[in-house]
Amino acid sequence: MRHLGRLVPAVLVVAALTGCGDDEQPAGAPPADSTRLTVEVTGAGADPVTVELSCGGAEPCDEQRLARLQRVTEPPDPSQACTLVYGGPEKAHVTGTLDGEAVDVTIDRADGCGIADYKALFEALGRTPPLAG
Repeated sequence: MRHLGRLVPAVLVVAALTGCGDDEQPAGAPPADSTRLTVEVTGAGADPVTVELSCGGAEPCDEQRLARLQRVTEPPDPSQACTLVYGGPEKAHVTGTLDGEAVDVTIDRADGCGIADYKALFEALGRTPPLAG
């Protein structure tokens, strides 16, 4: 019975600590370091092409891949000069989460910057960019 008196405070401390913390995520929310992207390409043929990437948690993401994807999915820099060269009708709509952050961006090949971003996107995904025939 003497041991029970020492055990009760320890159990209460553990119970109190397990209820603390703001790091719990809502049910269904992706982990903070997860990446789940869906890329839907239109204009590269009769049917849309879909490419998916999923990593994080138990399957860590390649840091170099994430860095390249971050750069490609950032808003365009309005001061960046882009060649006025039309690359084709292909458009890649990228949605999902990238390293825990929401992504919803469309990359087209309407100018030199878009052509480079489209190519970099698919290089980061390890795929050949789908192009109109």
